[in-house]
Amino acid sequence: MTSNRTANTDPDNDPQPLNLGLETDLADTPYFREGVLKARGVMSTNGILAVDGVPGTGKTTCARYVAQTSSRPAALVRMSSDPKPLELLRRTHLAITGIHAGKRDTRFDLQQDLLPVLDQWNGVLIVDEMQNSKVNAMQELTWLYEESDHSFGLVVVGTGVLDAVMQYPQLETRIMGEHTFQPLRGTDLITAVRGLDLRFADAPTTVLAEHNEAKCAGLLRRWVQTVRWLNTFEITETVTEDVLADVRAMLPTARTPKNKRNEASEAAA
Repeated sequence: MTSNRTANTDPDNDPQPLNLGLETDLADTPYFREGVLKARGVMSTNGILAVDGVPGTGKTTCARYVAQTSSRPAALVRMSSDPKPLELLRRTHLAITGIHAGKRDTRFDLQQDLLPVLDQWNGVLIVDEMQNSKVNAMQELTWLYEESDHSFGLVVVGTGVLDAVMQYPQLETRIMGEHTFQPLRGTDLITAVRGLDLRFADAPTTVLAEHNEAKCAGLLRRWVQTVRWLNTFEITETVTEDVLADVRAMLPTARTPKNKRNEASEAAA
């Protein structure tokens, strides 16, 4: 038996914007601009977009931004590292309706609850860390998308998501567009960093480049952590070489995963 729970889908109500979750100014990068362009094109037809890339490069922020600026309702579902059965449906139900599904609800119950809501919603659903999902979750997501007659836009995000969806060709072949984020380099990096925080704006390029090489590796997430340390140290002026050296002493050391180290050793042998 379904619970007949519904969300407030009155089209006269303004959609609630999706929080970008940013601690700094938005980083304007070539990867971000191209991602936004592709996403808006895909969302205009309620298509499916896949966003891949290494952690800390701005994948989810890009998806959130597109949803926030689309003048449509939006919901973000983040999959756990080892999803339980029906996790995707339960999290989607909560994200869209604001109501926790019943603990005893079956797959059929959840799908039948969600379908009439999705038919009216006309929103954008973002599934983050989709690469963690098992095939059954991909089946459930594809079923909702098809049974609602593509009544919502869908963005699947995660490191390795393009490989992950190949487990379920029925989802993979429905993807209308894809975009991959990479660590920033050169001028693109320096321009993005200067735009993140005023304390970077007038800093010498060599000082920023040295900090990136030592600790950040082109990852925006590491630069955001740098901003946190600047706030902790109560730095209010343009950063200097000495200030960033103090920050580097606090940031974790960049490490290569064991399997990557083994691959490098084998290649060098």
